[in-house]
Amino acid sequence: MSLGTKEIAERLGISQSTLKRWVACFPNVFPKDRLGHYLFTEQEFKLLEKIKEEVRRGVQLDKIVLPGKQATPAGRTESAALPPDMDMLHLRVDHLERAVAQKADEVVTAQLYQQRQELEELRRMVVLLSDAVEGMRQSAVSRDADSKPAVPEPARPEAGTASRSKKRKKFRLFGG
Repeated sequence: MSLGTKEIAERLGISQSTLKRWVACFPNVFPKDRLGHYLFTEQEFKLLEKIKEEVRRGVQLDKIVLPGKQATPAGRTESAALPPDMDMLHLRVDHLERAVAQKADEVVTAQLYQQRQELEELRRMVVLLSDAVEGMRQSAVSRDADSKPAVPEPARPEAGTASRSKKRKKFRLFGG
């Protein structure tokens, strides 16, 4: 029974990209099929579980030692069948692939660190702006309280100052 990258990643509880990065570090143990896909057996799944445990303990991928080279299923080529020049070239390519993957990991780590710093700086700025707005609000409230005197009662018109026309209108309302 062979499982694909997605199924194995789900069973291990990791992302597919993490699985591919782990597998790239052990190309002799986890070779690709002729279409360039990884197909995993139960035995290879157990090795991946071992890698997961080692990584969880803090061991770097290049320091993890897996048991001897596993027998390859039918359809997969062995590096021993390659001529010495091709074998050397294959090792060199594997080394370069690991170096590129490591460099990519370093770049991503640096970018994450920079983004965290930027987010922290933005958080500080939001706190400062919030404090400044609160200070301005407090200042405006205290300034409004100081500058507004008690509200005077509205002035009532005196009885003699009302115009005749207004009096007539009121009088007409009551039937007069």
